[in-house]
Amino acid sequence: MLKQFISYYKPYKALFILDFSCAVIAALLELAFPVAVNQFIDQLLPSRNWSWIMLAVLGLLFFYSINTVMQFVVNYWGHMLGINIETTMRKQLFEHIQKQSFSFFDNNKTGHLLSRLTNDLFDIGEVAHHGPEDVFIAVMSLFGSFVLMLTINWKLACLTFVLVPILTILIVFFNKKNDPCDDENL
Repeated sequence: MLKQFISYYKPYKALFILDFSCAVIAALLELAFPVAVNQFIDQLLPSRNWSWIMLAVLGLLFFYSINTVMQFVVNYWGHMLGINIETTMRKQLFEHIQKQSFSFFDNNKTGHLLSRLTNDLFDIGEVAHHGPEDVFIAVMSLFGSFVLMLTINWKLACLTFVLVPILTILIVFFNKKNDPCDDENL
């Protein structure tokens, strides 16, 4: 099933590469900004070397502008990728529905079929756009942040890396236990 889902990316390979590349660059810039600002505050400002300070400000502004452009590409062209995949799926599903027998339509409600055709495919289109890049960026950001934290304070970084999974497990456990929509609580 995953192989079939990935096949929908093939006609839009260039758009996917553009979207994914911009998302990775934007994520790397997001990791670099705190380090750059830290150096700016700790090194440049106390030196009172105004020519270097102004150069650093212009550099930060430049990289922030690049990040903004990358985010625009991810938001606009990434959604175009999702819409294109959604449209392809919608056409295929419509063709499939058109080939069904009359008994199929007697046994299935029209509203349910339309919901599948519109809402479910919209959700799939959103996953097609956000899914691969969000997973990759989350993993990259997690390990990138950990490496940066190790360079700043390795003891605090190790403590954080141990506590975050434990807190995540506890949050998931208690959210499931307190879920008002859970069938056991009804």
